[in-house]
This record gives sequence, structure tokens and C-alpha cells, in this order.
Amino acid sequence: MKIGVLTFLHVSNFGANLQAFSTYMYLKNHGHEPVYLDYSSGITEFYKKMTLWKRHLLDQSLNPQDKEHLHFVDKMIDEQIHGLRNIRDVRNAVLSCNLDGVIVGSDAVAQHWPFGSTWKIGKHRPFWIEPMQPERRFPNPFWGCGYANKIPTAMMSVSSQNSKYFLFGKRTLKKMASQLELMTYISVRDTWTRDMMHTADPELNITVTPDPVFALNQNAFKLLPSEEALRKKFNLPPHYVLVGLRSQVFSNKELSELDELMGKEGKRCVAFCIDGVYNYKHPFKYQIPIPISPLDWFALIKYADAYVGSNMHPIVSCLSNAVPCYSLDNWGATNFWGKKILSKSSKVYDVLSQYGLTDYWCSIENGKCNTTVEEIIEKLHNFPTDIVKQISIKRVNVYKNMMERIISSFGKE
Repeated sequence: MKIGVLTFLHVSNFGANLQAFSTYMYLKNHGHEPVYLDYSSGITEFYKKMTLWKRHLLDQSLNPQDKEHLHFVDKMIDEQIHGLRNIRDVRNAVLSCNLDGVIVGSDAVAQHWPFGSTWKIGKHRPFWIEPMQPERRFPNPFWGCGYANKIPTAMMSVSSQNSKYFLFGKRTLKKMASQLELMTYISVRDTWTRDMMHTADPELNITVTPDPVFALNQNAFKLLPSEEALRKKFNLPPHYVLVGLRSQVFSNKELSELDELMGKEGKRCVAFCIDGVYNYKHPFKYQIPIPISPLDWFALIKYADAYVGSNMHPIVSCLSNAVPCYSLDNWGATNFWGKKILSKSSKVYDVLSQYGLTDYWCSIENGKCNTTVEEIIEKLHNFPTDIVKQISIKRVNVYKNMMERIISSFGKE
């Protein structure tokens, strides 16, 4: 079948690149012809520049790692349709390509941020309203608007990025329900998104399914670099622990302590890039240089002794490879004052909860985390590797079943 895929594609994000590529490889391996619909409102960069109130952030937006992300996507995914800016553009592309179906997802494509949820307060700006581009507000093409009534459309492991659905108006929820009812299949990446959709329509059949990166080993095994090649390329120590932080949540002294205690076990800490730039200072001897390919990035986690740090996809990559990990989590819904509302609103917390590993998680609020180096090391020592392996096997089977149901829902096979 000729299948369109609508997801965040040309973005400087390791996880976004890898989930899109994993889906691409699954479809190719099963004899389908994937066509990636590169939808972006075209004002993303405008909003980005408008909200850059620190000059060094603007400089970071031009770093070589950004180019590496785009190069990876264009090299690995051969059929793409660019320049899709709105519902009309996507509808016309879907119809002109004679697609047999459209897969929306994975990634945070089921977002909606009502005006009241974008009010912010902070140290540098006492009060401000966070701009939201159309691809992060309903209605948009990610919700099937304009084409789901004309061609079979499925949502695959989509996420709302902890959108504050309890603030949605009745009219918006009714319109969402109408769009969701057009879908031939719906699965979500986390329970927060499932609850959001059930708020729109409690009768919807929604399954919580894995992010496609969980199946990257199976979908793209032959393309992953070997451990020997990777160690030689990055001059890695025999045993290493990756440390990836979005900000300076640990001091240099604390990071030195982490490296010292790991050194007593024959392991060395390695600074790891998770957001395209290094936003923290460290005392480590080893640092992964950038730019780095998303496949090398995934493989570095796969062969690591452990990972300590932020973001969801490093944790997903750890769990899929049964690598010990501890999450220092920035994600989750917050109130006007920046206080986290519920732990379960965090996508990282949700993933870890599926493994019974929520005690391997610490929330970060206002640049601080309530944990210690000693606690992290103790947790890594007691990481239930065998149990994680067993659960990951089951999760991959859930992923395979999801993909089979999506293809079947298109009615061609």
C-alpha cells in the first residue's frame, strides 16, 4: 500500500527523527510505500525567534547539530512532500498522491493549548503569554482535519504533550470528538493523552501503545553501528555512563562526585547531548562531540552501562535495550506559578510507570531536582534488568500488533 505519514519530521530532535525513521523502516520492511507529509505552519521559526530573549539561544539555533538532524531525515526517508502549511495543503497532497491510508504520529501531534493554558510567570519575565503555532492547536492536519473523511486515517502512539485538557471548552471537545470518530484506529503514547481523548468522547476505543523507538532495534537492526565501531569512533572507555542534562540541575561538585563514585566501579561518566547543544558544564574527561547522527546517538545509549538525565527518548532507548537509567524529568503540566500539577502528566513518568520504575524518576521544578548522587547510584545498582527485558519484549509485541491493526484498518489487506 501507499501510506502517508504525518508527524513532526524536519525538527532538531533525536527522538522525533528516530520515531519517524522507525515507522518508515517498518513500512518498507513490510512491502509498503511510505510517503512523508512534511506539514509545518511555516511560522514556527517566527515564533521561535520572537520568544528568543537570550542571544545565545539564537546562536544555538544555527548549530551544526541542527543541520545533522535535517541531513539524517532527508538521507533516510526518500519520499517526502514539502511545503504543506495548512489543512488545505495537506488535504490536496493526500488526495493527489492517491494514498491508501494515512498514519498520524507518533510524537506530540495531538496537542491543543487553549489561551488560558499559555499564561506563564518566570524570574526574567514576571508575566507573559507563550505563543503557540497552529500545529500545536486544534484544529489542524494532525487531527485529520480536511482529509480523514475522505481517506482511511489512523492515529499511532500520539501524544498531547501534557496539554491541559481540563481547560478545554465544550465546543472544542465536541469538535475533537467528531474528528476522532473519523479515525479507523487510535492509539496513544501515554495515559494523559488517553484521558484527554476520553474527555472528548468516553466511548472511544483507545489503546496505550509504545513509541516506535521501542522497536527501532527490530525495524532498523542492520543500520545500527556495531559496538566495536562506535567505541572506536568516539574513543570511549571500556565502561561508560551517559549523562544528559537539559540544564545545570547538578553542580560541578555533584557531577564530580558522580564521576568519582562511578570510577570506583570501573565506569566513567560521559557528557551526552540530548537537545542539540550542551546546556550544562561538567568536569568529565569524556564528552560525545557534536554533530552526531541520530542512529549513533541511539547506539551510544544501547551500549552504555547506564544513563542519567533528562528527556523521554533517552529513557525509551534505555528501556528498549534494558540499560539501567534514572530520569531527571523536566516534563509535566504546570500551573501558573510553574508548580507541577500531577506526576502522571509527564510522558517520562508514564513510560517508567509501565515498567514499575517510577522510583527511578525525579521531577525537576524551577531548575532543581529533589534527589542526590548517592540515591541515583543506589538505584542504578538495583536496576531490574531481567524484568525490564521481559517487559520490553512484550512492548515490542504490542507495537507489532498496533502496526498490524493500523494496516488492517485501511481495508486493503
